[in-house]
Amino acid sequence: MQVAVRLRQSEKLGRVTVPPTVALLRYAYDSDAKRARQERVGTVPFWTDELPDDLKAQLTPEELADWQTFVNDRNYQQERALWRFCLNNSVRMLAYASKALQAGEKPASPTLARKAAKLFMQSMDEAGFGEGKVGPGRPRKDAEMDADYLLLRTPEEFEQWERLKDQGDIGELPNFIPPEAQKPEAPKKKGFPEYPEGDLIARALRLAFVGGEGEGDEG
Repeated sequence: MQVAVRLRQSEKLGRVTVPPTVALLRYAYDSDAKRARQERVGTVPFWTDELPDDLKAQLTPEELADWQTFVNDRNYQQERALWRFCLNNSVRMLAYASKALQAGEKPASPTLARKAAKLFMQSMDEAGFGEGKVGPGRPRKDAEMDADYLLLRTPEEFEQWERLKDQGDIGELPNFIPPEAQKPEAPKKKGFPEYPEGDLIARALRLAFVGGEGEGDEG
């Protein structure tokens, strides 16, 4: 059985997105026509985990295994997209969390927050991104960083920061507007397609931080 996934161009989002539904296709050989014929067994929402009972009853064990392969691949891509998103935005997340603390906000669990920060640093070291030893002489530049500095994005913003710092006006920063992110096209692979990162992240964030599917999963 084939789970037919046809990615589509969304005019609203301005990018390729996952389809609202996927089709379950069965192929059988027609001896009279001497060729394979395609039969649509059913159509289900793209993010469905469990097939409806009436549809499941029509499928063979092999076809049910094909469906589970699709689900496993989709969920794996979603999980990895969430990891990449959090890692790629870890500096900004930590900077915003620091600003919240400086503003008097309280973490839900200070103990777990400290353990999470320690685990992140440990994981950085184990992945080969350790700090290294600090030599004698002038303190490292990163020792002077604060949350606002970590939230800068472009070389122009960093240059302006340095200029304002030298002038003593660092407290009054302009309202920076982040540039549009340019992403390379995902490489093609055999089997299931590479699903759009935006769709994977949007759903993964809802499940990881909001605790529910929310609206728009089928849009």
